Amino acid sequence: MQDFGKFSEEMKNKRVSGGNSLYDTAVNIAKSFDGKDQGELLKAVYKEAERGKRAGTLTNAEIDNFVAVLSPALDAKKRKYLLKIAEELKKI
Repeated sequence: MQDFGKFSEEMKNKRVSGGNSLYDTAVNIAKSFDGKDQGELLKAVYKEAERGKRAGTLTNAEIDNFVAVLSPALDAKKRKYLLKIAEELKKI
């Protein structure tokens, strides 16, 4: 598993549509949903990841790295859901 520091640096260097880094995009999405429903946030993150996959700026390896970093912080039910979503994204 890749350590979080290295993963964060790669996220900061990875560019997405509009020239923003993937890290900046994630931070901006999180800020825009501060105080809003968890479901809304999840939909927005999924939509952005889907856009990245279709544009070729998000790889399956990056999805796996994200899951590896986030999974330990989740309970079993949320982890299972995250894995399901990751598999859906990787098929795009």
